[in-house]
Formats: sequence, C-alpha cells, structure tokens
Amino acid sequence: MNEQEIRVMLEHFRLGKATDEEIALLETWYLTYQEEGAENPGMAERLAAVDLVWAKLENEHRPVKRIAKWWSVAAAAILVLSVGGYFVWQAVQVPAITVSQLAGSKKDIAPGTNKATLTIAGSGTLVLDSTRKGIEVHSGGLTYDDSTRINAGLTADTKMLTLQTPNGGTYKLVLPDGSIAWLNAASRLVFPSTFRGQKQREVELTGEAYFEVAKNKAVPFIVKSRGQQVQVLGTHFNIKSYEDEPVTRTTLLEGSVRVNSTLLEPGQQAEKTAAGVYVVTADIDEVMGWKNNYIVFQDEKIENIMRKISRWYDVEVVYEGELPTDDFGGRVNKRAYVSQVLKKLELTNKVHFKIAGRRIIVTK
Repeated sequence: MNEQEIRVMLEHFRLGKATDEEIALLETWYLTYQEEGAENPGMAERLAAVDLVWAKLENEHRPVKRIAKWWSVAAAAILVLSVGGYFVWQAVQVPAITVSQLAGSKKDIAPGTNKATLTIAGSGTLVLDSTRKGIEVHSGGLTYDDSTRINAGLTADTKMLTLQTPNGGTYKLVLPDGSIAWLNAASRLVFPSTFRGQKQREVELTGEAYFEVAKNKAVPFIVKSRGQQVQVLGTHFNIKSYEDEPVTRTTLLEGSVRVNSTLLEPGQQAEKTAAGVYVVTADIDEVMGWKNNYIVFQDEKIENIMRKISRWYDVEVVYEGELPTDDFGGRVNKRAYVSQVLKKLELTNKVHFKIAGRRIIVTK
C-alpha cells in the first residue's frame, strides 16, 4: 500500500466506515510497520504489542499516530521454533510467486468471513447473509441475530436442520433451547428445529464448534461427533472433530462434560484416538484462538499449521521437496491477509512458500 491509500483507509476507519477488507489491510500495514532503532523485546512484550495494536484497531475510532519502537519487531518474532516431527510431500509444477510478490498485490488472499448455508429437511438449502454473524432458531421460526426474519418454510413440525460453514467461513447459531454454538470453518452441525417433548437435546457435529449450553437437568444435551458422544447439562466447551485430523479433541472451559465414559473437569481436554480417550491439560489459548480472532500455533508441525491456514483462507496446500522437522509456535490475527501469515512463518527461515492462485506450495 502506498501512503495515500493508507491515509484514505485510516480516514474511513476514523469515521467508522472501513470495510472488512480495509480493516484487514490496515492490520497488515501495522504489523509490517518498521521504525529505526527498535529494540529487541521478549516474546511477552511482542505479543502484548500486537494485541495492543489490534485492540486499538477494533475498539477506537481514531487512527494510531505513533507506534512504540519495540512494536515494529512484533511481526518479526511472533513465531518461535523448537524441534521435532516429519510430514509428507507432493511435487507440484505450477507457475508461482513468492510471498514478497504476493504481499500488497491484488493476488493476495483475504481472510475468511461470516459464511454459511442452512439446509431444512424437505425444504431445500438457504445461503445465509454474510453481513450477519448468526441465526436463531425459536418457536417463532428463524431469525438472524439482529431479529430480521428468515422466510425459510420452517413449520411447527419438528424438522432436522443442518448449518454448514465452508472453508473460509464461520457462523453463530442459537439453538431452540437457547444454547449457543459457534461454528469454525469447514464445519457442520445437524440439529432439530425444536427440542420440545424430547428426552435429550441431541446435535451432531463434524468439524469444530464452541458450545455454551443452556442448563436443563431434566433434558441432557448430547453432542455426537466422530467416535464419541459428549453429554452435558449446562457448560462451556469446544469440540474439534475434523475428518482430516487424526485426533478428536474435546476441551472443557466451564462446568462438566462426559466424553463417552470419561468425565472432564474445567481446563482438561479429552483426546479421542483409535486407541481410546486420553485426558490431558488443555492449552485454552490455543483451543479458543479461532473464536477469539487468532490463528494460534503452539509447538505444532507445519502440516497442522497448514491445515488451519487451508480452512480459514480456503486454499489448497501441497508440499514440495524436503521439509522441516521443526515445531512452530505463535499467533496471528485472523483478519490478516494470507501473505502476512506466511511471511511470519518464513521469518523463521525454516520454511518457505510459493503461491499459485489459491494454491500454496510449501518448501524448506
């Protein structure tokens, strides 16, 4: 971006008229801002600096005129290295550009937005409004989160509904009992139009969702996902159950849940594999990163990181040649363009990328 473009977007932001694309571009500019004489801060300072920039962008109605000197290195050190791992590769021969060539160009890939479809059994599929963040299902029918009515042919009879987000999409759902589910990208939740007269409140999840369940001791809330059943009465928890992930993870934030026959306490995570269910201490920041507008990596292999990037930016990922066996850690704002995420990974000098359209080629 040139100086004039930045000034225009800052003015739009000051007036509260900035589009999602302009906000993302502004964050890109702040994250790559350079100032001479910057000192090298510790990791906590770097993360705090980036958080402060994002907080100002999200909560203030005026541009930040000056950035402290040590903020400028936040982008250069958000990602930290440790050791271990392996992954597979696939040779690809396509015209491609580097991350540097991608940054700031029209070819850069924007982050995901609010996108979803709602399928009503026997009535068809509705593409939901991307300017809204969610829908509510209640006795009066269907509405968006701003109370705008959705004319979708939903009757008083119980029907099965399916809320589905694509790659690059998230959406919020208020269920008929008042429970809330936030769906991450590439996820699907199947649920009834009413729980009235049922002995349990049962939904089925593929992908990832965070739940805040309305309390009702008489009618347990059940979430079915790959290889497991989670039973709750009223609590807050996250389930990650993607078909391309080797492990299904259920993380409890508040209350109690039972994963198959295993009872979890707050702060614990159940890891469901083919061998059974194992309980570990959860990294809440990593688990909840997606809902809190971050892409978080905590000592993860590049293949795990690229799965997150693939879902959120709706891109294809392929591997070429020998790849690093390192773990990567850090976090990036979800509203940054893909070039910013890739650039931070490249700053480790352990992995590099080429981009051809919506294909990202990973190399060492």
